[in-house]
Amino acid sequence: MIVVYAEDLAKTYWLKNVISLAEIAYYNDTGKITITAPADELNIAALRVGNLVYDTDRKLLFLLMHTKVDTNNLQITADGKSAECILNRRVSAEDITITNIEKGVYDAINRNLRGLDIIQTAPVKGLSEEFKAESQDESGGSSEDVNEASVRGEQLLDAITPFLENGELGRRIIWDAQDKKITFEIYKGVDRTEGIHRVVFSTEQGTCRDLVIDTDDSTFYNCAAAAWEWDGGPWMNYVGKHWNASDRELWVDTGVSGSGSGEEFAKKKGEAVAKAAEKLSEYVNRQSFTATIPAGDLGRRYELGDIVTCASVKYGVNFNARITSLKYTLDANQEKTEIVLGKPVLTVIEEVKMLVN
Repeated sequence: MIVVYAEDLAKTYWLKNVISLAEIAYYNDTGKITITAPADELNIAALRVGNLVYDTDRKLLFLLMHTKVDTNNLQITADGKSAECILNRRVSAEDITITNIEKGVYDAINRNLRGLDIIQTAPVKGLSEEFKAESQDESGGSSEDVNEASVRGEQLLDAITPFLENGELGRRIIWDAQDKKITFEIYKGVDRTEGIHRVVFSTEQGTCRDLVIDTDDSTFYNCAAAAWEWDGGPWMNYVGKHWNASDRELWVDTGVSGSGSGEEFAKKKGEAVAKAAEKLSEYVNRQSFTATIPAGDLGRRYELGDIVTCASVKYGVNFNARITSLKYTLDANQEKTEIVLGKPVLTVIEEVKMLVN
């Protein structure tokens, strides 16, 4: 069922008449929704920019950000993003050091809400993942671990996302319909590749229909050169470098500069390396597998973010990968749930955004 809440949360609408519905949810990215419905009185009132849309079956909450009324065809189309995008109404203004990712990200959110009372963070569960990056100087000497980084600058949600990526953690929104409250929760997907709860998607066993295999390394870099300044002069440290022919080096102008004591030098170097590591995490070797699944399996046998096995003798596929996204579509012809395992290949627009940023 699709329930819509007015922006001021004073009214609730139940959508019973839609032409089509498409929802995408991610383990650690902003999801999307598109609704097309008849332009009747109820739908025009419900599908307004700023309203919240809740899918009670998949437990997904979205914020409507764009609507279009077609008066010729008497249709209304509404688009939105998953509700955690509300965090981007704030900037990451506080300089917060993150070591333990769960605790640090929650701290970064709570110290930057500044009156954004509709959203709160979940209680700390004690996830052990800590920020990690590895630094080497220009000569390729001994490596040094960087175990903390500061988050400051950018829109708030954009600023914390790389930290979750660093720890292979996901995020989700929990909607409390009674108290009208949004809870932002960090979680870690379950490894379901072994034991009695093992999950295998197999073309031969009929558990992996409509398999699409997509591979792309056009935006892949495996190490980065972190450029920064010290005492007015240029400085550089490498992140993740192997010092062999397989290296694909990414230049990252970190914008970090400083001068002073040896302690300050170490601090600034750590900042530069952390920024380069965050940027490098966007340039992965992308291989994804899309498959249609039985609708009832998601939430019962596995969840978004779980690690599962995908196998196909015919196509030479046998790997373990995380369920990184799901797509639900409904129209006059069919109702379908798809999942994506691994890193999805970028669209042209996403590639341009990476280059610009």
